[in-house]
Amino acid sequence: MATVVIAWELGGDYGHLARLLPLAQALRSQGHRPVFVVRDLLGAEALLQPHGFTALQAPLWLGRLTQLPSPISYAELLMPAGFLKPQALTGICRAWRQLWQLLKPDLLVLDHAPTALLASRGLGLPRLHFGDGFCIPPARHPLPQFAWWQPALGARLADSEAHVLGHANQVLAALGEPPLKTLAHLFDVEAQALCSFEALDPYPPALRAADTARLGPVFLLNQGRSPVWPKVPGPRIFAYLKPGYAPLETVLQALHRMPASCLVHVPGVARKTLDQHSHGTVHISAEPLAMAEVSAQCDLALCHGGAGTTALMLLAGKPLALLPMQTEQWMSAHRLQTQGLAAGLLIDEVGRLPQLLQHVLTEPRYRLAAQAFAEAHRSYRQEDTVATVLAQCQALLAAQATRPSCGEGLA
Repeated sequence: MATVVIAWELGGDYGHLARLLPLAQALRSQGHRPVFVVRDLLGAEALLQPHGFTALQAPLWLGRLTQLPSPISYAELLMPAGFLKPQALTGICRAWRQLWQLLKPDLLVLDHAPTALLASRGLGLPRLHFGDGFCIPPARHPLPQFAWWQPALGARLADSEAHVLGHANQVLAALGEPPLKTLAHLFDVEAQALCSFEALDPYPPALRAADTARLGPVFLLNQGRSPVWPKVPGPRIFAYLKPGYAPLETVLQALHRMPASCLVHVPGVARKTLDQHSHGTVHISAEPLAMAEVSAQCDLALCHGGAGTTALMLLAGKPLALLPMQTEQWMSAHRLQTQGLAAGLLIDEVGRLPQLLQHVLTEPRYRLAAQAFAEAHRSYRQEDTVATVLAQCQALLAAQATRPSCGEGLA
């Protein structure tokens, strides 16, 4: 039996755990011991605990940096995660190493865990980099601009990356490990599983190597409550909204004005919001829903643009209306809109949501584009993706079994 540490560090909500859980289940079915080290133990309690998986808190940067501009690249995304504070970052990396020394892993699976990637450099532990197109950026120098469709910010890109790279190399020097030549070398690992269709990748194909191997998305389908729709006439609108979305009240009010049956999932929604808005044509659930049923039953999905939800709905042939909250969702929304697969509004445009929803529902091109996407990917089975990643893990474990133990190097 091998111990596989599954690490998740950046990002929020269910998406990362939802795609890691099927892999963990597959590993356990082969007799291995998956141990999660995660950012969010609340999410772990909801999704992992029912399956009996061990979940530990990931070492994280808890400091707060003010007056940082919105990140324009992956390098700038790392800045508030500790990469501006070499001493703190060194401490976090040592904590990762000490945790691994206790757990004695045979394999690391890393999903959006850049500090864990840095901490594991030079240890000889096999690593599988697992995630969607945002978590695994194109290996370019410098790493690409997030808003790749806007005028290039070359000087700022280069300066930010040099700054972050210098701090990362200070940490590696303190740990006695070889430096990174470029920030892209942070992602040089033994295996990679890029779980995203080309059409759903936040970065366009031109920014990735021509031989980039892609697997499809992984998400939870049947874990959650069966959907209960308001019994009213009209189309069915499913909405997955975050409780921290500033115009949430405006969105819920807009849904009440729609001649539709609206089912809304807001994780951890406040009781006040339920009392005010969960009635009539709108039903709000604080608990996760069985998304296979939801995607089959709805006519339109309204969400922030998370990778799992958008993939699931498009595979079901359902059109999308997007309200991006952060950079990754903004990039994904742009990609989907340019392909005619979605329409969206920025946060200061939410007042026009009723018109947007009516437009997506009544304009045939969105439904036809979503159905064409579903038809083009009709043969996709996420079980095949999980099996492929499991085979990658098995190969890494088999290769590791022939090498000397690297546990002594953990410090």
